[in-house]
Amino acid sequence: MEKNENFKSQLETQYNILIKASEKKEQKRYICILIILISTLIAVIISIIFAYKAYQSSNEIKGKEKNSNTYYETLSVIYNGDNTLNLSNIGNGYNLVNPRTITITNEGEDDIIFNINLNSIKTSLLSTNNLIYTINSNNNESTNKELPLTDKTIINKQKISPGETITYTIMVKFNGTMESNNYSNYYNAKINIDIQNNKSDLLE
Repeated sequence: MEKNENFKSQLETQYNILIKASEKKEQKRYICILIILISTLIAVIISIIFAYKAYQSSNEIKGKEKNSNTYYETLSVIYNGDNTLNLSNIGNGYNLVNPRTITITNEGEDDIIFNINLNSIKTSLLSTNNLIYTINSNNNESTNKELPLTDKTIINKQKISPGETITYTIMVKFNGTMESNNYSNYYNAKINIDIQNNKSDLLE
């Protein structure tokens, strides 16, 4: 009788050991499945992030300048700051310390014709006869002209070929003498570019 009890106890012990081993094996299987699922989810998330960044990069202008805008995914425009021409303290001997630069690149496959305009002009000056601007195009200097009091196209129907880059530099100085030289005069304008042979004007 005692032997039977011992045998029964051994069987129960072996059974419990097998049950625990089976449970541990099942737990390990679940853990492996969970690790695979988590790894797959992380890989999918990383792929989505990289795809989104690649999409963003395809629509960004590559440049070190502070401010930039892209239009139609073919013509890129980069300003050294922003697209404004802000002159302050205009008086005798005035000279724009930091000339404005505009770098335009044709990133498409066709020729593009564009204009550069001065818009939204605000000034304290009654006349700009002596407020003179000069535009250099790839270091080729244009003639001196007075800044306008109303909206004006300062570069008209400029063609740019695929892969070509044109850099414009706008310089301003005051040639003349003011009777009341109080240096409180100002001249502000927005610099906008529009395309002639595409769907419509560029967005501001």
